[in-house]
This record gives sequence, C-alpha cells and structure tokens, in this order.
Amino acid sequence: MSPVSKERRKQLRDDDANWKLGIFYFCPQDPSFLIPKRFGIGWSLNYGSPWSLLFLIIVIALLVWGIFF
Repeated sequence: MSPVSKERRKQLRDDDANWKLGIFYFCPQDPSFLIPKRFGIGWSLNYGSPWSLLFLIIVIALLVWGIFF
C-alpha cells in the first residue's frame, strides 16, 4: 500500500462519495483506521479499512460471548 499525503487524505475525507448515508466513512484508498467525525466532536471508523472490519468482528464476538456465556 503506497503512502497517502495529508492533502490527499483531506480531499478523500471531504468527498461526499466516500460518506455512505452521510455518516459512515468508507474509503479503501485512505489507510487511516480512525478519522475525525464529519460533524461534531470525536472519531469515526473508516469502514473501508481492513482493520475496522477486524475491530468490529472482535467487538461483536465479545458482546455475544458476554451475553451467552
């Protein structure tokens, strides 16, 4: 994966096509796992990153394990 410049990351994050339903950021070209939220304060996941998929699987597995075991 080639490094992406800060300017290019900003362009990707400002592009409406990368925001699904206006709140979910999905951009495989952006290598960042967490990004600043589009509106408000805080952080959001880059759902195009493989690390966010792994993170979501772990969180769901922990929740299921905590409820059923």
